[in-house]
Amino acid sequence: MRFLRFEKIINLVRGKYLRYAVGEIILVVIGILLALQVNNLNEKRKLKVQEKNVLLSLHNEISSNLISLETSLNEKKTILQVNKKLLENTSPEGKWKSKEKLDSLMYYFTVSGWIYVPDNGVLNEIVNSGKLSDLENNSIKNLVASIPQQVSQILEEDRIYRDDLHQYFLPYLGKKFALKNIAKYRELYKYNKSALGKSNFNINYSIILGDLEFENILTIQAIWIKFSIEMCENLKLKYLKLQKLIEEKYPNVDYSKLKEDLENGFWG
Repeated sequence: MRFLRFEKIINLVRGKYLRYAVGEIILVVIGILLALQVNNLNEKRKLKVQEKNVLLSLHNEISSNLISLETSLNEKKTILQVNKKLLENTSPEGKWKSKEKLDSLMYYFTVSGWIYVPDNGVLNEIVNSGKLSDLENNSIKNLVASIPQQVSQILEEDRIYRDDLHQYFLPYLGKKFALKNIAKYRELYKYNKSALGKSNFNINYSIILGDLEFENILTIQAIWIKFSIEMCENLKLKYLKLQKLIEEKYPNVDYSKLKEDLENGFWG
């Protein structure tokens, strides 16, 4: 009887110890899970802050690029208008029938290789560093992913056209037109004036206006510029849509002073 009573006491002690041990294990597991949960929340909060910083920096970069893109578009549209006016006056007779001065219009023709030069520092960082996959909004992610290819295509087309301009168009004009006469019609330089004076050579405009090769050059130029304008306008729409999506994601940011805030290390 004493032995049975002693064994019963031992079993009770074992049961209490086991329950205590299990309780301790459960508390440790709960503590670990809570710590992991807190760590995950902190990590998600950190990623959200990083994402906001990156997207607002991208918004600011796009604002700068839109200014450059608009300048390029305006120049190309002006060149296209000049191109149309020149084509209206090419004929076998070679007569200039327009009220505008041919020299002034020819200036735009000779500088028609106006290219768009974007600042893609933030965009490249997002794409090349793997941050693209971290973007939460799929619409923003898809737009960001599509822009580099479109910008690359525009730059490549601009490069090819500039090659044609310098290797074919300008050498042609150098033989048939006094380029010195066009310098006075537009001043692009802030620190160095381009007043070169008038050419001492008498140029017969009918020679170039009556030349089929000149008309063909203008036609090639018109086709390229129309295509370039189309690509640039599409890029502009993407830029604006991307900015709108970012503004909808962060509506409380003062975008009118975003550049200043970013420079001061503050992004709302």
